[in-house]
Amino acid sequence: MLITFTGRNSGRQFTIPVRYFRDGETVKSFTSAESQWWRNLRGGADVVLRIEGRDAPYHATAVENDTEEVKKRLRHYLGLFPQDAGYHDIRLNKDKSPVSEDLEEASRSAILVEAKPIR
Repeated sequence: MLITFTGRNSGRQFTIPVRYFRDGETVKSFTSAESQWWRNLRGGADVVLRIEGRDAPYHATAVENDTEEVKKRLRHYLGLFPQDAGYHDIRLNKDKSPVSEDLEEASRSAILVEAKPIR
């Protein structure tokens, strides 16, 4: 997926690639708190998502202070994309489930981005 957003300070448009998953109509993705781009979504921002070659308007928000929600969604995300565990410094058990302590730690620094379609 490509997400296009407007920089809060610069007013410039940026487009970056991110891995995503759907939760009903909501599109979700993760990034590290160390990344800068998600800060443009604090408080919500209109974005354009390009999914499967189609652009559509969405309203996106960054979830950064809800550790339990982030942990729940991160566990689901890693079930879909276990290869991304290293990006979040999460080790996997033999069954590909995240090591609990690592998941707990990562949930404090991972940023969940949620985007809902604009009708």
